[in-house]
Amino acid sequence: MVVGLGFPARADYARSVDEVWSAYQRRWATTETYAAAFKQRIEVEGIGGRVESAGNFYFAKPDRMRWDYLEGQPQNVVGDGKWIWVYQPDLEQAYKVDYKAAFGSGGLVALLADRQGLTARYRLALVEGVDNLVRIRLAPKAEVGETLEVALAPDTFDLRSVVINDPAGSVTVVEFEQVRRNVKLDDGLFQFTPPQGTDVIASPPPLPRK
Repeated sequence: MVVGLGFPARADYARSVDEVWSAYQRRWATTETYAAAFKQRIEVEGIGGRVESAGNFYFAKPDRMRWDYLEGQPQNVVGDGKWIWVYQPDLEQAYKVDYKAAFGSGGLVALLADRQGLTARYRLALVEGVDNLVRIRLAPKAEVGETLEVALAPDTFDLRSVVINDPAGSVTVVEFEQVRRNVKLDDGLFQFTPPQGTDVIASPPPLPRK
């Protein structure tokens, strides 16, 4: 059995989506920080192919985050809860976007931040998979909105991957490895000051290209 969760460490037995979601919420209620290596791939409708990248991810409640892209196009994405910075050192430019405008009240950040009301905006359903992970699909109740598919570790209910399908047709897959919970993260990780000579652009970055 999983201590504190009451589930066996397997993903192939009968249980309700409400039980799984409650277990996830209990786990994340005791998670203040989350750090992991990540692999990401993005498929954008209309351009064909995929854009792949990898790096390190850091998150601290309530909504501070950092993505350091070490493979693929080099960039740093830093969020302090007020602004999102997307810094592209090879282009000497940084995009500055309002945090709420970038993420709204849903998506991966809302999932990690354990914001209230997710079940009011999404319909939850268990999804069968070929691996031993526990998968939940979050489909928007509104006519327009992104759909999430979340994969959780069967023994701890820690986040292992997220698939995001947005209304424009793009699909983003993020897989997490080497997960560490409740580790001390330096506040400087979630702060960004553009280096001298950097062009600051007050708009979201363009969609990735092949």
